[in-house]
Amino acid sequence: MLSMTRWNPFEELTGLHREMDRVFGRYVGDERAGTPETAWIPATEIDRGDEGWRVRVALPGIDPKNVHIDLHGNSLTVTGERTRTGKDVPGGTSEFHYGRFERAFTLPANVDTEKVSADYVHGVLELTLPLAETAKPRRIAIGAGERAA
Repeated sequence: MLSMTRWNPFEELTGLHREMDRVFGRYVGDERAGTPETAWIPATEIDRGDEGWRVRVALPGIDPKNVHIDLHGNSLTVTGERTRTGKDVPGGTSEFHYGRFERAFTLPANVDTEKVSADYVHGVLELTLPLAETAKPRRIAIGAGERAA
């Protein structure tokens, strides 16, 4: 029986894009193209809720003692380092990245920087960035006063 496959031109472009990233990444310093010892960028997730912001940074296998969080004005920076625990084995392969990392975030003006907190659970750093009380929505009661005529 004859079968037909729909041609998707974007599929070919995706492959070309991946190849261009691989080739040019070597020369530009892309962390995916270099050796595992180059600087790398951990995956990050940012959510906004009624009470403020939550930033989660994936740092599996990193001792929290090797992670530093600095807050200067409205700039929050997370830096650290993942070090190799074993020695290289000939013929082995690793997709882990080792070395220094840094993520910087510009905080919105309505974050209460005095109440920023951090927790580290199961290799995920979670930063809680609460809204300042003046930035939280509040309900205004309507008075039952009489109007002057």
